[in-house]
Amino acid sequence: MKNEILRLQNVSKYYKDELIFKNVNLSIKKGEVISIIGKSGCGKSTLLKCINRLEDDYEGIITLNGINTDAIDLTELRQKIGMVFQDYNLFEHLTVMDNLIIGLTKIKGYSNIKAKEMANNILKRIDLVDKKDKYPDELSGGQKQRVSIARTLLMKPEIILLDEPTSALDKEMKESVLLLINELVKEDMTLIIVSHEEDFVKKVSDKIYKLSKNGLIESKE
Repeated sequence: MKNEILRLQNVSKYYKDELIFKNVNLSIKKGEVISIIGKSGCGKSTLLKCINRLEDDYEGIITLNGINTDAIDLTELRQKIGMVFQDYNLFEHLTVMDNLIIGLTKIKGYSNIKAKEMANNILKRIDLVDKKDKYPDELSGGQKQRVSIARTLLMKPEIILLDEPTSALDKEMKESVLLLINELVKEDMTLIIVSHEEDFVKKVSDKIYKLSKNGLIESKE
């Protein structure tokens, strides 16, 4: 039986006096794929940000492997819980290669040679070796998103949060990103996906939840 890796207990979020969501409860086991759906503006992305403390001002308790995330060093927490953003969040002034190795060298302490070797391996996997010296503005949206996912993977997180990973992409680009996410699912990666791609999340998710102001409800559709 797989162990619980993440738990949210009565997590609520307000912006000033406005309620975004309240009493969110969720338990995720290692290797599970959870998707969160809901109306635009219901707080799906905000909930992901609470999980890795990009949003710190929330009520309730979030634990990772039984430890309150408030008690975990922020740099360490974000290595354990990686996030792939809707808008890619790549450094525009750095090449693809430098975007991939910056976390490995600055945070993980790898040498440049080792970091580049690891980055080259993952570039082969996502079929972008020929783009390693390009800058983000020279890439398509699908290529940027694959680089963003690859950068997160290189940090070897325990959980990956995917925030609308295909929302800005056309059909062909979506396919390449969805194929990569599907690979992660097969590798037993723990994923929390926020997506409008309901057909896709139905195929890959162990559970799908709908978020509203009143919390999370498991979708049985």
